[in-house]
Amino acid sequence: MSQTPLLRVLSFSLAAAALGVLPQAAAAKIVSEPKLAQSCAEDAGARLDIPVNELILLPVEKTHGKLHVYGQTDGPTPTLFECVFDGDRKFLRIDIKEGHSQASPADGGAPKAAINKCLQMVGVPARVEQISPLRPGYYEIIIQEKDRPRKVACTVPEDGSVIEDWVEMN
Repeated sequence: MSQTPLLRVLSFSLAAAALGVLPQAAAAKIVSEPKLAQSCAEDAGARLDIPVNELILLPVEKTHGKLHVYGQTDGPTPTLFECVFDGDRKFLRIDIKEGHSQASPADGGAPKAAINKCLQMVGVPARVEQISPLRPGYYEIIIQEKDRPRKVACTVPEDGSVIEDWVEMN
C-alpha cells in the first residue's frame, strides 16, 4: 500500500520521536554571530535564575573550530559559565563552573574589589598566586589559571575601578 507524502512525513516524525531524535533537533538553535553573547547571557541567566544585567561576558572566542563565550555572575563570589557553539553557530552546551578562589598565600593587603577586578578579567577559574603593593593605592596581582599554565600580572587600583596594566606571563 502506497502512502501519501503527508502520511510519510507523519510516519517519519512518529518514528523519529520514538527514537528521541526530534527533541534533540528542536533544542539545537543556530544563533547569528552578533547575538552569540546575548544568547549565552539569556541561557545562563535562565539557568542560574538571575537577571541578564547581573552577568559579565567576555568577547566571543574561536578555538579549535568552536565558538566560546565565557562569563560570570557579578559579585564577590562569582559563578563562572561557558557557552559553546559549533563553527556554524549552533548552540552545543552551557557549562557552569566553580567560582574563583579568593584565597591567596600573600594577600599584600589588597582590597577584595581589586582582587575581584583582576579575577573577572581572566574569565576562567583561576587563583591568586601573589599580591604586591606598588605605589600608594595600587597593587600588582599575579593570577594563575586553574586548568592551564596561563599566568597574568594585573595592575589595579585598590577600588578595582579599572585595570591599569595587564601582562601575559610566560
